Amino acid sequence: MIKKAVEIATRDLRACYGEQGIFAGLHQFKNYWARDSFFASLGSLKLKDYEIVKSNLQLYLKNTKQSGQIPFRVGPNMVLKHLGIESKNAILYENDKSKKKSVDQNSLLIISFYNYIKETKDNDFLKKHIDTVEKIILWNFTQDADKDLLIEESPYCNWADSVKKKGTVLYSNVCHCYALYCLSELFKLSMNKEKAKHYRNTYEKVKENINRDFWTGEYYLDWINKEKKKDYFCTDGNVLSIIWNIASKKQANIIENNLVKFKLDTVPSQCVYPKYPKHFAFLPLRLIGLGDYHNGLSWLWLGSVRTLAAYRTGNTKRAKELLEKIAEVIVKHKQVYEVYTQDGKPVKRTLYKAEHPFAWSSGLFVHAVKEIIK
Repeated sequence: MIKKAVEIATRDLRACYGEQGIFAGLHQFKNYWARDSFFASLGSLKLKDYEIVKSNLQLYLKNTKQSGQIPFRVGPNMVLKHLGIESKNAILYENDKSKKKSVDQNSLLIISFYNYIKETKDNDFLKKHIDTVEKIILWNFTQDADKDLLIEESPYCNWADSVKKKGTVLYSNVCHCYALYCLSELFKLSMNKEKAKHYRNTYEKVKENINRDFWTGEYYLDWINKEKKKDYFCTDGNVLSIIWNIASKKQANIIENNLVKFKLDTVPSQCVYPKYPKHFAFLPLRLIGLGDYHNGLSWLWLGSVRTLAAYRTGNTKRAKELLEKIAEVIVKHKQVYEVYTQDGKPVKRTLYKAEHPFAWSSGLFVHAVKEIIK
């Protein structure tokens, strides 16, 4: 079952390869979305599709602003696209909903860049772009108004962009933290011991601050806004904190237990427990019956990284069981979709149908299988 699902996910991932990088999908999301492509690239690297990962990185590196901000998306206008009207590709640096700066794409570029260099040993590419990559991480700190090394954001500015999170968000800071670790390793490979040490120390401080501010004793809370803590269990930041070693072994085991307790340990995985109040959702999505986009629906990419979390905590048996369940969903529907109902059916509503194929989930499923099943 897993073998067949990997064949489907590999086909779907490669179907999203474009001339300049990796498309998010082939229908409503046939654009180059930074976060989608960087997560998807982890699967491409496992397939040894190195050139597409390099092209994808180059697309964003060449469009990096002097400030260090990289594009949020490259492609045609989304509103016009949904209306069936063609438009020229645009390089966008702000998100579609609040017109504010998206904050996770810079961190994810560095993570993708590090994994590319680690896999390919492309030292010429590393040497050519290391200064730009450093500028990209420094942009993150321009989003740190209170100078606590943690980044803040405006509403709708991370991957869960249908939920009005504002302030210091766990997911974005977990990405930021791991990107600092990746940069320290890149400088180590560049034989720059001073900068490698500097960014390793900064990584340790950010990691310490995440654990100081977000850890409840049972899990990492979702976000903090003006010292008010939004005490939700978010799957994204909690699971990524395990696989990127921000959580200790003890914390990881506690998080694992709570994934089961809160019934988030299902396939595909839901985003949050308990559900957010309905008014947290972006109004236009609520009006078209998609207010549960990040608040009740399930995501195969989350299920994939969740399997890695089980594996990293030593529960290989559980990780393989979860991979089998994900594989069943993929094989049953003969494609990898963007978002699912909780019983594993691709979302199909009057005004919205789940994107397919979906590169992000395809790539991370391939990545998880290749990590767990040797």
